[in-house]
Order: sequence, then C-alpha cells, then structure tokens
Amino acid sequence: MGILKLEDLLDQIPSLCEEVNIEKTGLIIDGAALYYFLYYYSNLKLDQRCGGDYPGFKDEVCNFFKTLQDCEVTPYVFLDGGSGSDKREHLVSHLKKKLEKAKTVAETELGCTVRKRYRPNVLPPLVRDVFIEILKEKDIEFKQCLGEADPEIFSAANQNQCAVLSIDTDFCIYDVHKGFLHLKHFEWKRKKDGKIPAKLYTRSKFCEHFKLDPALMPVFASIAGNDCSRLGKEIFANESSSPGQNDIKRLYGMLTFLSKLKLDSCNDSVKREQALQNAVNHVREIEDRSFKLSIQKYVEPTKTDSELPLWVLQKIERGELTTFVINIVDQKTMILPALVEDFSQPSSYTAAYCIRQYFYGLLTGGQMCTEYDRDREEIKDKRVPSILLSSDDQKQLQLERLHETLDLGNIPDHLKLPVCVTVFWFKRLQHHPKPETVHCLHALLLGFMYHHDSPGKSHWVTWYIFPR
Repeated sequence: MGILKLEDLLDQIPSLCEEVNIEKTGLIIDGAALYYFLYYYSNLKLDQRCGGDYPGFKDEVCNFFKTLQDCEVTPYVFLDGGSGSDKREHLVSHLKKKLEKAKTVAETELGCTVRKRYRPNVLPPLVRDVFIEILKEKDIEFKQCLGEADPEIFSAANQNQCAVLSIDTDFCIYDVHKGFLHLKHFEWKRKKDGKIPAKLYTRSKFCEHFKLDPALMPVFASIAGNDCSRLGKEIFANESSSPGQNDIKRLYGMLTFLSKLKLDSCNDSVKREQALQNAVNHVREIEDRSFKLSIQKYVEPTKTDSELPLWVLQKIERGELTTFVINIVDQKTMILPALVEDFSQPSSYTAAYCIRQYFYGLLTGGQMCTEYDRDREEIKDKRVPSILLSSDDQKQLQLERLHETLDLGNIPDHLKLPVCVTVFWFKRLQHHPKPETVHCLHALLLGFMYHHDSPGKSHWVTWYIFPR
C-alpha cells in the first residue's frame, strides 16, 4: 500500500507532521487499513494460525469506535470492492506473497518467538465480513465501493472537509485539504479529556520542506514506485547525500531532482509531462505507460464503474452482497484468498469447488470462470465450468428460500407463490413483530380477499394458510 519507505522518510523528519488532538469532528476512514491494523497490532496478539480470533477482534473494533464516540468523532468508513482487470498481474503477485507468509505462519510452531521484523502477518479469511457486521450492528455509516476505495475516500474527505485515517501513504500524495492521519500515530488508546493524540500530515508542508512544486507530487509517486512501477532503483540513491538505507536515499534523491527542475512557465499538466520525461531520461530508461497511468491516478481519481443492475450495486455498497460478485460478473475471475494450512496437502478450497460452480452459474448464467488458487506451493489459474440450475430447480430453491413447508398440491398454480410469500411473512412476524411486517401481511391478505379473476368471483384463501 502506497510508496515503499515513504513512511520511514516521514518518521525521519518530525517537522513534516503536526501533533494534534482529535475531537468533535468528522473522520473519513480507510476501512481495509483499519481492520488490518486493529487485527495485527492489538495489545493481545490475535490468532492468525488457527483460523482467527474473531471475538477478540470484535472487542478491539468496538473499543475503537467507542473511543471515537466518546471524543465526539463521527466516522464514515469506506471499503475496497472488486479488484478490476487492470491489476491482474499485481493481484496474482500479491497472492503469491500472501501464500508465502501463510506457509511460514503454518510452519512456525506455537509459542515460537520470531523476531518482529521478520514475523509475517496473514489476515484470517472472515475478518472483513466480521468487520462489516460490526459496522452494521453499531450503526456506523459505511460504503463498500465497487473498486479501489482511494478515489472515493479522497473525494469524500474534501467534500466534507475531514481528515483521512489510513496506513496508505498514497494519501500523502493526494491533495487532502484537512490532511492525513496515519493509524500508527493515531493513539486512540491514550485518549484523555475527550481527545485523541495524533500526528497530522499535510501535502503542503511536505512540499514546502522539500521545495517541491505540489503539481509534481504525482510524478514523485509514480517514479518512486507504488502499485504500478518503480524507476531508477540505484541511480537516485547513489546521487543522494542523505544518510540511511538505499530505499530512503533513493526517495531523497528523487525529491531533490524534481525540486531543481525549472518548469515555472508551464501549466500543471505540462509540468508533470516534462518532469516525468526528465526523470526517465536521467536514468536512461524507456518511458513506460504505467508511469503515466500512475500519475493520472492522483491527478484525476475516478470511481470504478460496473454494468451490474442498480439494485445489485446498492446491495454491494450497503455490504449486503460480497464484492466477489463484481469480480465474477465483470471479470469472470475469482482470486481465492491465502489460508494458513498444510501446503503439502491440496488447497482447502477444493472442498467447496462444486458450491462455487453453482455460485458462478447464478451470477454468470452458465459462463466459464477462472479461479486462482495454490497447487502445493505454486499459484495456478484454473478454468471452472459454472453450473446453471434448471428452471424447476430454481423454482424449488425459491420455495425453500421462502420457508415453504406446506403441501401445495391442492392450491391453484397461480396462487402457489403468493401463498408461499404469505407464509414467509407470517413466520417472520413471529420473530420480528415490527409494524411494517404486520402491514405487509395485512396487505397480502386483503389482496387475496379482493383479487378478482372475473367479475363477481373472488378467492378466499386464508384457510389454506392458517388451517383451523
């Protein structure tokens, strides 16, 4: 996430961040960053080896949002959605790294002390789902995006004049008006007098320190290396006189190089184009399209589009449907998350292969899909034929979904579905006695009583539903 070693560079220069106390404000939260951070860095090290410690994780999340409430901080959470087709190679590479970590965790004996620097972290498979359920339970506003959440986080932050809370240093590059709060320095467990100590980063202070034109920040991000690319791995480092590791020296070298460019008479777009060309020529590399795409990501962040029906998109945004739906419908692809397991054995996902075939069939109408999973220690892509239910099977599934247990043999065909719907609402009334549930049931019954197939003829079907 973000630019390699930029976080370390910021830590080396304390003046780049302002110490603040957070209270009585809105806060835009990067949801993925938050649940990763809370799971990995809780006071009690939460289990990653034996399936996950979800009760412990829930306590940590609830305590976090309780602290915000106590300090009158109003959170709004954004979550990443589908992966998108333009990052397939990156996602497969990312899966490979996660599988390597999962294997290390699986092979590390319980109670074994591993040096913190080399201790891998693997997120248990249901952490995200538990996190979303907690947000719903606590009535915390959130939105599950269709693609990467960064553009919507940036837009919401500036629209609502709020700071962004994340661990992603990409928010150092975006022009977030109210600044960026890194979770590492957001000391919510040390709140005092209704205030949370934190460190606030602003792009303007960064540019002022390095004497860099703010218009060139996206160029710096692009050539420094983020999700897309890295440029001049050694040349900029060798030209830097700053102390420290090569990766940090390299960032210093790039910032110094960009700050010395004379581009005053150009507009921002031309400045960026010329600065990129100068950087590429300086390290004698052929310009790659990925650099320009990366720059554009910061200049004009765009939301992800999808051809899914509106009602499906709304359910995804509310967290009622998994974002896997987007990947399957739009990309016909499923990247199965890494699990901590015995890598000498077949993947655990093999057990649910047939279930996923039906899942793909429901979403694609029977089209072929591609799965990425491990085969021993290697990642393999596999073409998976989806299974589409017949119309009779679909009808039976719908009846089961409506909790139908009656014998429908004596009920006219055109009334079977209404009867099942009524039974569903009646049973729901027993467990959820809300006024709207009662109204739905009454409306259905009245509809039956006064529905006419022909003049003077009406159906009284209540005895089918509630036998005396």
